[in-house]
Amino acid sequence: MTEIFHDRVALTLADGIADVRLTRGDKLNALDPAMFDGIVAALAYVRDTAAIRCVVLSGEGKGFCAGLDLASMGSMGAPADIMERSYGRANIFQHVAWGWRDLPVPVVAAVHGVAFGGAYRS
Repeated sequence: MTEIFHDRVALTLADGIADVRLTRGDKLNALDPAMFDGIVAALAYVRDTAAIRCVVLSGEGKGFCAGLDLASMGSMGAPADIMERSYGRANIFQHVAWGWRDLPVPVVAAVHGVAFGGAYRS
């Protein structure tokens, strides 16, 4: 079974293993608003699915993740909007990173090629 979240993240579940894949390989999986939303949806799905025993997180194409897609970040709104703590003590940027640590199952990151983080400093 494969779930697609916001055309940016695919999750395939087989034998208790959730294969979560960033699917924007043409842009080296750069983080844009849809990618953030897709990762948030995938995190919620994994957290809420008891059949999942572990997660493998990977990126499609030549690299794991090129970091922020700066050209698309203007559509996320004013800094006050994007810095809102809508995920407990975290904003959306922090949640897509910390959310993997908060899952009740092990997460393995299959990193290859380009691997930069996305960050926003307030």
